[in-house]
Amino acid sequence: MSAEPAEPIGPSGARPGRLLRLVPTTNRPTAPARDSTATTVIPAAPTAPPTTVLAAPVTVPPPTTPLSAVPAADLVVVRAAEAVRAVWSRLAASEAEVAHWFGALLFSLAPGLRTHFPAQADPAARRLLRSTVAAMAAVDRPGELDAAVAALARELRALELDDTADEPLGVALVGAVREFAGDLWAPGADDAWVRAFSLAAGPARAAAAELPGVVGATVVSHRRLSWDLAVVEVEPDSPVAHRAGQSVSVEVPQRPCLWRRLTPAGAPRADGRLEFHVRAVEGGWVSRSVVAHSRSGERWRIGPAEGGPVVDPGAERELLVVVGGTGASVALAICEDLVGHAAAGVDVRPTTVMVGGRTPEDLHTLDRFADLAGGEPWLAIVGACESDPFDTALAPGSVVDAMSRSGPWLEHDVVVAGSPAMIRASVAALLADGTPLDRIHYDPFTDDDGS
Repeated sequence: MSAEPAEPIGPSGARPGRLLRLVPTTNRPTAPARDSTATTVIPAAPTAPPTTVLAAPVTVPPPTTPLSAVPAADLVVVRAAEAVRAVWSRLAASEAEVAHWFGALLFSLAPGLRTHFPAQADPAARRLLRSTVAAMAAVDRPGELDAAVAALARELRALELDDTADEPLGVALVGAVREFAGDLWAPGADDAWVRAFSLAAGPARAAAAELPGVVGATVVSHRRLSWDLAVVEVEPDSPVAHRAGQSVSVEVPQRPCLWRRLTPAGAPRADGRLEFHVRAVEGGWVSRSVVAHSRSGERWRIGPAEGGPVVDPGAERELLVVVGGTGASVALAICEDLVGHAAAGVDVRPTTVMVGGRTPEDLHTLDRFADLAGGEPWLAIVGACESDPFDTALAPGSVVDAMSRSGPWLEHDVVVAGSPAMIRASVAALLADGTPLDRIHYDPFTDDDGS
């Protein structure tokens, strides 16, 4: 049975006492899984550039300090960061090509590092390049540096790269960017980029050392809901600390060294188990192998939690949660956490959850939402289905359409979760209706390269 709205939900004001209708959702079809994507091999690297000795870090000045008052050593830091930003702002559109060159140079300089990357190395090399450059560009901006360094630390930890990799990483990065920069590579750019790398690498190493370790986990159940959707439950060897709605990094045996972020469906459990809803996406090496090939008893590795919304259950503004597909895992986690607060006596703010899917099978989580909302008058659920416009128990069209029809949501805090395309469409629609940007929250770790 699934929980569906019997009538539209307005953005504010009095809320009807019951906004749910139970409808059957059984007898779902299944179909065979598709084959995995072929492996892409990085070609031989170009001639490596001369090795450059990395400069020692110096003090980072506040960004508001006038250049005339900045000590000479600190002015070098500012100029280094400016050099990185000036070049990368012109090369960002060529990030994929630069990352390919970066990976080829890195493996030429240090062949042993190739084993730290998955068979399809380009996406991992691109994430490493992106996070490294972001940290380098922020070395003169303390307000931005912490977040950039934390992202770089997670990439280094996921790839299990220790400090012996810093030298080839820095040389390969500078060499790859120089190759594509052309006339943008001004005199002194080598020294500036090397100094910026040194300033970013030190704090990233310290941050990586403080991250929680990787935890082994055993798959205890695997349920195939459709040809491209599965629910997997794992039991970690030790508890994985996480907040409701956070994601964790996962490595499966079918795709070694290829880490992907998955969000546990539901709030943290007393038994420590984690449930993941996984959709096989086009070109997704990890997701397709999990849906088609994961079995009970196999061993996974779980990395530290990250991201996720911070939801204040007792805040004054009402809460809107808009999710699509497996983004429902985030909504389940938030709702279960809020229900727990309500049981503890907290006056939980009114919350509307909109769950969208392409087919009725995608809305399999509505059963659990119905159970949660059954005794909670502050919680309302809406289901939206794109492929069945004649089902009167479901809102027709996409979840973004349903949200826009029920809006505007000017006085709400909004949490959005789903695919990158769904998040972009939702945020654009909310902004167009006048919802302030600082009230819209979504996971900044969502990948565009699939999983």
